[in-house]
Amino acid sequence: MPGGVMLQIGLHYVDVLEMLMGPAKRVSGMLAQLVLPGDNPDVAALIIEHENGAISNLTASYASASEYYQLNIYGKEASAYYDLFGGLRHLKRGETMSRPIQVEKNDTIREELEEFAHCIRTGTKPETDGWWGSRNLAVVKAGIKSARERRVVDVEEIIASGE
Repeated sequence: MPGGVMLQIGLHYVDVLEMLMGPAKRVSGMLAQLVLPGDNPDVAALIIEHENGAISNLTASYASASEYYQLNIYGKEASAYYDLFGGLRHLKRGETMSRPIQVEKNDTIREELEEFAHCIRTGTKPETDGWWGSRNLAVVKAGIKSARERRVVDVEEIIASGE
């Protein structure tokens, strides 16, 4: 499946980016097959333009020596930084050092199961539904199509085509 690394890893981060930055509008992507055997790309990068004009960059790789997760959000008045080893930090305009933000540790699988059980018992909707899941997949597919066709792809083009 072309674009494997982005479909397996990137899909979850597209979900986070759309939650934080708003719906994606257009995507430009690049793929490379560097290390792993077979014909699936093991490195992928997407540049995502959101409906509100914000731009985000998502890179996923199976070709690196270790797992390293990093998220940086740059705002006009403050920026937030997260990485797997350093945790969550923020920096306000004019400050010279970032400050840590304490985050409660959680068990994400347990939380998902509890949410699922709660939805079944009460009939409420889950936090992330099929609509958002399909939309996140359309964003990734737009990036894969962009890489193949060497052009920017509108997310609505993917949704409308049913690809």
